[in-house]
Amino acid sequence: MKKIFVSLMLLIASLGATGSAWAVVVTGSTYGLYLEGEFSGNPAIPISVFDNTPATFVRDGLVVTVSESDTILSDVTNRISINLSTNGDLFPIFNEGAYLGVGTLDVLDLAFPVNLYDARITMLDLAGNVIFASDNLAGLAVQSQPWDGSLPTPATSLFVSEIGGQDVANITFDFYVTHVIQNTVPEPGSMLLCGVGLLAALAMRRRRQSRM
Repeated sequence: MKKIFVSLMLLIASLGATGSAWAVVVTGSTYGLYLEGEFSGNPAIPISVFDNTPATFVRDGLVVTVSESDTILSDVTNRISINLSTNGDLFPIFNEGAYLGVGTLDVLDLAFPVNLYDARITMLDLAGNVIFASDNLAGLAVQSQPWDGSLPTPATSLFVSEIGGQDVANITFDFYVTHVIQNTVPEPGSMLLCGVGLLAALAMRRRRQSRM
Protein backbone atom coordinates (compact mmCIF):
# COMPACT_ATOMS: atom_id res chain seq x y z
CA MET A 1 0.00 0.00 0.00
CA LYS A 2 2.81 2.41 0.89
CA LYS A 3 4.60 1.66 -2.41
CA ILE A 4 1.46 2.47 -4.37
CA PHE A 5 1.00 5.73 -2.43
CA VAL A 6 4.62 6.85 -2.98
CA SER A 7 4.48 6.06 -6.70
CA LEU A 8 1.24 7.98 -7.10
CA MET A 9 2.63 11.01 -5.26
CA LEU A 10 5.74 11.02 -7.46
CA LEU A 11 3.58 10.91 -10.57
CA ILE A 12 1.45 13.84 -9.38
CA ALA A 13 4.55 15.87 -8.46
CA SER A 14 6.09 15.30 -11.89
CA LEU A 15 2.90 16.44 -13.60
CA GLY A 16 2.85 19.61 -11.52
CA ALA A 17 6.53 20.37 -12.24
CA THR A 18 6.19 19.84 -15.98
CA GLY A 19 3.55 22.56 -16.45
CA SER A 20 2.94 23.68 -20.04
CA ALA A 21 6.40 24.94 -21.04
CA TRP A 22 6.83 24.40 -24.78
CA ALA A 23 8.44 26.04 -27.79
CA VAL A 24 5.86 28.13 -29.63
CA VAL A 25 7.12 28.22 -33.22
CA VAL A 26 7.10 24.95 -35.16
CA THR A 27 10.74 24.01 -35.80
CA GLY A 28 11.45 23.72 -39.51
CA SER A 29 8.53 25.90 -40.58
CA THR A 30 9.04 28.77 -43.02
CA TYR A 31 8.27 32.46 -42.62
CA GLY A 32 8.83 35.66 -44.58
CA LEU A 33 10.73 38.86 -43.80
CA TYR A 34 10.58 42.32 -45.39
CA LEU A 35 13.43 44.82 -45.64
CA GLU A 36 13.56 48.02 -47.72
CA GLY A 37 15.16 51.48 -47.58
CA GLU A 38 12.94 54.53 -48.00
CA PHE A 39 15.20 56.05 -50.69
CA SER A 40 17.82 53.37 -51.35
CA GLY A 41 15.13 50.81 -52.08
CA ASN A 42 16.54 47.32 -52.60
CA PRO A 43 13.41 45.58 -51.27
CA ALA A 44 14.03 42.05 -50.03
CA ILE A 45 11.41 39.46 -49.11
CA PRO A 46 13.44 36.40 -48.13
CA ILE A 47 11.71 33.24 -46.94
CA SER A 48 13.58 31.71 -44.02
CA VAL A 49 13.31 28.48 -42.04
CA PHE A 50 12.79 28.69 -38.28
CA ASP A 51 15.43 26.30 -36.97
CA ASN A 52 18.78 26.24 -35.19
CA THR A 53 20.77 26.87 -38.37
CA PRO A 54 21.54 30.46 -39.49
CA ALA A 55 20.60 31.18 -43.12
CA THR A 56 21.78 33.90 -45.49
CA PHE A 57 20.44 36.03 -48.32
CA VAL A 58 22.05 38.76 -50.43
CA ARG A 59 20.70 42.31 -50.55
CA ASP A 60 22.46 45.06 -52.51
CA GLY A 61 25.77 43.21 -52.33
CA LEU A 62 25.54 42.58 -48.58
CA VAL A 63 25.29 39.05 -47.22
CA VAL A 64 22.61 39.12 -44.48
CA THR A 65 22.53 36.32 -41.92
CA VAL A 66 19.19 35.35 -40.38
CA SER A 67 18.96 33.45 -37.10
CA GLU A 68 16.08 32.64 -34.75
CA SER A 69 15.44 31.52 -31.19
CA ASP A 70 12.39 30.49 -29.17
CA THR A 71 13.17 30.97 -25.48
CA ILE A 72 10.93 29.60 -22.72
CA LEU A 73 10.59 32.34 -20.09
CA SER A 74 8.07 30.53 -17.88
CA ASP A 75 5.50 27.74 -18.07
CA VAL A 76 3.22 30.00 -20.12
CA THR A 77 5.45 32.69 -21.70
CA ASN A 78 8.05 32.66 -24.50
CA ARG A 79 10.31 35.13 -26.28
CA ILE A 80 10.62 34.60 -30.02
CA SER A 81 13.62 36.39 -31.53
CA ILE A 82 14.61 36.90 -35.16
CA ASN A 83 17.96 38.54 -35.89
CA LEU A 84 19.38 39.98 -39.11
CA SER A 85 23.09 40.80 -39.24
CA THR A 86 25.56 41.92 -41.90
CA ASN A 87 28.88 43.75 -42.27
CA GLY A 88 27.62 46.94 -43.95
CA ASP A 89 24.94 49.61 -43.72
CA LEU A 90 21.50 48.21 -44.51
CA PHE A 91 20.13 51.73 -45.06
CA PRO A 92 23.00 53.73 -46.57
CA ILE A 93 21.30 56.99 -47.54
CA PHE A 94 21.48 59.63 -44.82
CA ASN A 95 18.25 60.08 -42.84
CA GLU A 96 16.25 57.64 -44.93
CA GLY A 97 13.64 55.49 -43.22
CA ALA A 98 13.42 51.72 -43.03
CA TYR A 99 10.50 49.48 -43.95
CA LEU A 100 10.42 46.26 -41.94
CA GLY A 101 8.09 43.33 -41.48
CA VAL A 102 7.90 39.78 -40.14
CA GLY A 103 5.50 37.22 -41.54
CA THR A 104 5.39 38.86 -44.98
CA LEU A 105 3.67 36.47 -47.41
CA ASP A 106 4.42 33.55 -45.07
CA VAL A 107 3.59 34.01 -41.36
CA LEU A 108 5.30 32.25 -38.46
CA ASP A 109 3.83 28.78 -37.98
CA LEU A 110 2.71 28.53 -34.33
CA ALA A 111 2.30 25.17 -32.61
CA PHE A 112 -0.64 26.34 -30.47
CA PRO A 113 -2.57 29.57 -29.78
CA VAL A 114 -0.66 32.41 -28.09
CA ASN A 115 -1.35 36.05 -27.33
CA LEU A 116 1.22 38.68 -28.33
CA TYR A 117 1.69 41.08 -25.41
CA ASP A 118 4.98 42.77 -26.37
CA ALA A 119 6.91 43.24 -29.62
CA ARG A 120 10.11 45.26 -30.06
CA ILE A 121 12.69 46.12 -32.71
CA THR A 122 16.31 46.88 -31.83
CA MET A 123 18.97 48.13 -34.27
CA LEU A 124 22.72 48.07 -33.69
CA ASP A 125 25.52 49.70 -35.68
CA LEU A 126 28.68 48.00 -36.92
CA ALA A 127 30.34 48.56 -33.54
CA GLY A 128 27.46 46.92 -31.65
CA ASN A 129 25.99 50.15 -30.27
CA VAL A 130 22.21 50.49 -29.95
CA ILE A 131 21.03 53.18 -32.35
CA PHE A 132 17.31 52.40 -32.23
CA ALA A 133 15.09 50.62 -29.70
CA SER A 134 11.34 50.72 -30.23
CA ASP A 135 8.55 50.88 -27.71
CA ASN A 136 6.04 48.04 -27.47
CA LEU A 137 4.70 47.45 -31.00
CA ALA A 138 2.25 44.66 -30.19
CA GLY A 139 -0.68 47.02 -30.74
CA LEU A 140 0.28 47.32 -34.42
CA ALA A 141 -0.29 43.63 -35.09
CA VAL A 142 -3.54 43.20 -36.97
CA GLN A 143 -4.20 40.10 -34.89
CA SER A 144 -2.60 39.69 -31.48
CA GLN A 145 -5.29 37.93 -29.40
CA PRO A 146 -4.51 35.22 -30.47
CA TRP A 147 -1.49 36.17 -32.55
CA ASP A 148 -1.35 35.21 -36.22
CA GLY A 149 2.49 35.16 -36.40
CA SER A 150 3.06 38.43 -38.28
CA LEU A 151 3.94 42.08 -37.57
CA PRO A 152 2.26 44.24 -38.59
CA THR A 153 0.39 42.19 -41.25
CA PRO A 154 1.42 39.86 -44.09
CA ALA A 155 0.63 42.64 -46.61
CA THR A 156 2.12 45.73 -44.90
CA SER A 157 5.32 46.85 -43.16
CA LEU A 158 6.50 48.97 -40.25
CA PHE A 159 8.35 52.24 -40.85
CA VAL A 160 11.33 53.46 -38.81
CA SER A 161 12.17 57.05 -39.74
CA GLU A 162 15.55 58.79 -40.11
CA ILE A 163 17.70 55.72 -39.51
CA GLY A 164 19.74 55.84 -42.71
CA GLY A 165 23.46 56.54 -42.80
CA GLN A 166 24.05 55.28 -39.26
CA ASP A 167 25.65 51.95 -40.20
CA VAL A 168 22.68 49.78 -39.28
CA ALA A 169 24.18 46.30 -39.37
CA ASN A 170 22.03 44.35 -36.94
CA ILE A 171 18.24 44.20 -36.51
CA THR A 172 16.46 42.10 -33.89
CA PHE A 173 12.73 41.44 -33.65
CA ASP A 174 11.61 40.26 -30.20
CA PHE A 175 8.10 38.88 -29.70
CA TYR A 176 6.84 38.12 -26.19
CA VAL A 177 3.86 35.79 -26.10
CA THR A 178 1.73 34.09 -23.49
CA HIS A 179 0.07 30.73 -24.07
CA VAL A 180 -3.68 30.54 -24.48
CA ILE A 181 -4.55 28.05 -21.73
CA GLN A 182 -6.66 25.13 -22.87
CA ASN A 183 -7.84 22.79 -20.11
CA THR A 184 -7.33 19.56 -22.04
CA VAL A 185 -5.04 17.95 -19.43
CA PRO A 186 -6.20 17.42 -15.82
CA GLU A 187 -4.55 19.84 -13.40
CA PRO A 188 -2.42 18.45 -10.52
CA GLY A 189 -5.25 19.19 -8.07
CA SER A 190 -7.65 17.02 -10.06
CA MET A 191 -5.05 14.28 -10.32
CA LEU A 192 -4.58 14.40 -6.54
CA LEU A 193 -8.31 13.92 -5.92
CA CYS A 194 -8.38 11.00 -8.33
CA GLY A 195 -5.36 9.51 -6.58
CA VAL A 196 -6.98 9.79 -3.16
CA GLY A 197 -10.09 8.10 -4.50
CA LEU A 198 -8.04 5.30 -5.99
CA LEU A 199 -6.18 4.73 -2.73
CA ALA A 200 -9.46 4.58 -0.80
CA ALA A 201 -10.85 2.03 -3.24
CA LEU A 202 -7.73 -0.13 -2.92
CA ALA A 203 -7.88 0.06 0.88
CA MET A 204 -11.55 -1.05 0.93
CA ARG A 205 -10.77 -3.93 -1.42
CA ARG A 206 -7.94 -5.15 0.83
CA ARG A 207 -10.18 -5.03 3.89
CA ARG A 208 -12.82 -7.12 2.15
CA GLN A 209 -10.24 -9.68 1.06
CA SER A 210 -8.82 -9.92 4.60
CA ARG A 211 -12.32 -10.68 6.01
CA MET A 212 -12.94 -13.53 3.56
